[in-house]
Parts: sequence; structure tokens; C-alpha cells
Amino acid sequence: MTACIVGWAHSRFGKLEGETLEGLITKVASEALDHAGIGPDEVDEIVLGHFNAGFSAQDFTASLVLQADDRLRFKPATRVENACATGSAAVRQGVRAIDADAARIVLVVGAEQMTTTSGPEIGKNLLKASYLPEEGDTPAGFAGVFGKIAQAYFQRYGDQSDALAMIAAKNHRNGVDNPYAQMRKDFGYEFCRHESEKNPFVAGPLKRTDCSLVSDGAAALVLADTATALKM
Repeated sequence: MTACIVGWAHSRFGKLEGETLEGLITKVASEALDHAGIGPDEVDEIVLGHFNAGFSAQDFTASLVLQADDRLRFKPATRVENACATGSAAVRQGVRAIDADAARIVLVVGAEQMTTTSGPEIGKNLLKASYLPEEGDTPAGFAGVFGKIAQAYFQRYGDQSDALAMIAAKNHRNGVDNPYAQMRKDFGYEFCRHESEKNPFVAGPLKRTDCSLVSDGAAALVLADTATALKM
């Protein structure tokens, strides 16, 4: 079997005032099914990608997808978590269900709500994605872990600050044209390349423009096997 994307939905990323995790999940789930042109009763399986790690008091979040429509009741729903790759892991789980012929249609949802948590707690929560016995006291938290990796890379392959700045500048430039992006501002290569009051070093060789923001947002995909997709 080959999995095909037959529907999708996406919220904006950012500090989404007035939104709840449940609301974000149910909104994109409903919109993705509408985009695919299928009813909730046609879904065979649900996969939710949600890191959490203390950001939500509701720890069992796979069930929240069922709140999108009563017809999703009793559909098997599973939450997957894989740190920064949580969304990719959720898609992989959905694809594997179709490849195994265990499902024809899978609803995959990814969601996080991070900005309602205080700064110190955010740092502690994100650091849980590292190996705490060795990295739990890393200065600058999770960014510090990546700072160490970048420093080790520089030591082996030479200063790569130019490459990092080009990557950051490219990403911010693409954000200008993306209506879902959290920061829609073109900083340019020179700003990203050089340390300044507005772009200080955060951890090792990593500056602020090299690091991602905490965010709220959700996205959903409807996956279908080839035979089903061709009939849609």
C-alpha cells in the first residue's frame, strides 16, 4: 500500500490568545476532514502527535481528537511523542497503519500549546527532551544542548557561522510568504550573521535567530491508501 495525502488543515503559529489545546485539535481535525471531503465515520484510525512534557495538565490527549465529532467515537486513537520529531512520528505511524493494511483512512493531528506556560517552566519542560542524567543542568537549557552540538561541529569542520546565518535568513525570508508562520519578518543575512543587542548569542555559537520560538498551533492530515484516494 502507498499512503496518499487527501486532506489537510493548519492553524496559525504563535501566541494564540483565547485558544485551548482541545480547540486547536478539534478545529484542524474537522477542517482536514472537510478538505478531504469525507465524513468522520470513514476514518479507521487516529494518530495525535503531542509532545506535552508538562505544558498541558490534560496528559491523555489522544482522546481530544474525538471531540471534533460524535461520529469519531470508538475510533482507535493513539498519541505519539518523539521530542522535536513528534509530528513526523505521528505521520509515520499513520503511514505504517496504511502500509500494514490495518487502515484505509487515517486522521493524523499534531498540536502544541506552549505559550501559556511561564518562562522558567518552559525551559524545564523542553529540557525533558534531552538525556537528563547528563544534560539536565546544561546552561541555557535545551538551546544549550544544541549549542554544544554546534560547538563540536565547529571544532571538527571549522567555523560554520556563515552557513548558520544563511539558513536563518532563508527561513525568516520564507516566513514572510507563509500566512501560518509565527514571525513574518525578513531579517536578512547581515542581521542573522552578526551578534547585536537584538541578536545576541544564546548558547555556544547559536544566536537568537538560530533558535526557534515557543509557540501554539496545530495541523492535521488525512491519509488514505492509493485505491481509496483514487476514488475520491
